[in-house]
Amino acid sequence: MQKIALVFVPIFISACAGGGSSSSSGSASTTAFTSWSATISANTPASFTGGSTSTMALDGTSVQTDADGTATLALGGNGNFSSISASTPTSSVSFSAANGDTLQSGFYQTSTIALNKSETTIGVFTNPTYYGFEYQTYGAWGSYGNATTSANAISVGSATPVTGLPATGSYTFTGGASGYYTDPSKFAYVSNANMTATASFDARTVAFSTSGTYISGSPSGSAIPAPDLNLAGTLTIAAGANKVSGTVTTVNGMSGNANGKFYGPTANEVGGTYAVSGSNLGSFVGGFGGKR
Repeated sequence: MQKIALVFVPIFISACAGGGSSSSSGSASTTAFTSWSATISANTPASFTGGSTSTMALDGTSVQTDADGTATLALGGNGNFSSISASTPTSSVSFSAANGDTLQSGFYQTSTIALNKSETTIGVFTNPTYYGFEYQTYGAWGSYGNATTSANAISVGSATPVTGLPATGSYTFTGGASGYYTDPSKFAYVSNANMTATASFDARTVAFSTSGTYISGSPSGSAIPAPDLNLAGTLTIAAGANKVSGTVTTVNGMSGNANGKFYGPTANEVGGTYAVSGSNLGSFVGGFGGKR
C-alpha cells in the first residue's frame, strides 16, 4: 500500500450555488460509465447509477442505501474532475468548471475538492487515477463551516456481476477514503486517509481499516492529523449477491455501519460508504475504495 503524507493544499474556489449545491453541469451529452480509461479517452461526462450511499443527519442518525446513488462525473486528463454531480435519495450536489465553479486538486492530488461561490457547500471526491482505480470512485459533501444540513457520501462504479465474484480465496485491496466530519460543536471538516480491505471469500468477510487520517476545516487551512478518526471493522460478504456490509468504529469510539460492493468484471476493486457517530464525539460520513 502506498503511504501518503497528506497535506491539505490551499485552494481558492468559487461556485454558482447557494444552499446544498451549485448550478448544474450543463447539457453536455454523457456516456454510461464502463471504465476510467475509456472515459478519459472520450473526455466526456460519464453517468453512474446504482451507487452505495450514506446520509448523516445533524442529530447523528444515518441512513444507507445499496443501489440508489447516481452521479455524472467528467475526469480530465490531469486526473482532476472538471465537473461533479452526485445524488443520494435525499441530497444532491453539483460543481462545474464550465459554469464558473472551481474544482482543484487537494491532498497531494489524491482528491478533487470543490467549494461553492457562496461558501456554503464543500465536496471532496477521490481522483481515481491517483490510486490506479479503473472501475470506481467515491466522495462526500456537506455544509461548509458550521454544519447546517445533512452530510452525504457516495460510492459509484461498474459493479461486479454475481457470476464474477470469486468463490474462494483471499485478496487485499488498498486505496483511500474521503470523508466529511462534524465535531461535537457542529464545525465541519473534510478528510482523507489510507484504506486497506482484506476480503476472504471462503469466510465471506472483509477486514476493513483506514489509517493516516487528516482533516481540515477550510480549503486554505492546514491539514491536521486526526488518528482518532481512523476506522476499523469486519464486514460481511452477502451470499449470492454483490454486497458487503457491517459495523465500523473509530478509534475515539464513534460507531456505525459501512456498506459497499465489488467493482470490475472479477472483483478487481472494492468500494463503499460509511456513517458513524457518537455522543459528544460528532459524526463522520464518507466513501472508500481500493484495488488489488
